[in-house]
Amino acid sequence: MRRIVVVVVLISTLGWGVPTVFRTFHRKLFGVQPGVFLEEQALEYFYEGEVRVIVERMALAAQRAPVNASLHKETGKIIPHINGLYLDVDQLVQEIISAPAKTKLTLQGIEVVPFVRTEHLEELTDLLGDFSTPVLGSPDRVQNIRLSLQAINNTLLLPGEVFSFNGIVGERTEERGYRNAPIILGETVVPGVGGGICQSSTTLYNAAREASMEIVERRIHSIAPSYIKHGMDATVAWPHTDFKFKNTLDNPVIVKAEIQKWRVRVWILGKKGGGA
Repeated sequence: MRRIVVVVVLISTLGWGVPTVFRTFHRKLFGVQPGVFLEEQALEYFYEGEVRVIVERMALAAQRAPVNASLHKETGKIIPHINGLYLDVDQLVQEIISAPAKTKLTLQGIEVVPFVRTEHLEELTDLLGDFSTPVLGSPDRVQNIRLSLQAINNTLLLPGEVFSFNGIVGERTEERGYRNAPIILGETVVPGVGGGICQSSTTLYNAAREASMEIVERRIHSIAPSYIKHGMDATVAWPHTDFKFKNTLDNPVIVKAEIQKWRVRVWILGKKGGGA
């Protein structure tokens, strides 16, 4: 018995320098038991370090990150969440190393639930804020308003997130369909690409106020706009003048916006009693 132990210790010390027959004997003595599989991968006589490399590769292929529920930008329909999958590599390695002969193991993962789930969005049906302004001006001006409302419509704002009008609407250019229409510049009114979209930001501002959102950034026009009382407006200009608000509630909110017959309407849906 002592001789066997001496031989084993010698083999362990010399490692790959010993003849093949001894390396094979060493693997059978210290490696994974015969007939052990992980899924379709045979692991018999593998050393622990080799097992770890294989398990890490298989775990990387099998794992997936969770995906939050979201909204379809055009239809507003809820896109369901997808649970993620996490595999504990250390645990799997130990299970393989300690498995008896002829054991068939599977990649048992842990489901990871995303932060925003389908049921969370299904609860966002309460009207938190709703504001309208009259449709005024030329067809080009109305087209600019329509494009900006389409950009902000069906925007999901998570707790603590800040809504940036410029960030969501983007630069107003002719290539993106915006047209020349009157804009307020200083104390005068001049034509400019995207003229009229301040009515969209103004309507949004007042809906956000009604919904008790925290106003982060807002500036008023230098002269009174025609569609609302001066001081209740929110001017925007790319890229330096923005309108921003923060969702300080405990639940997400949804910004909805569109032209409805004679009015520019923006409303915010959420869950009442969410707290601030």
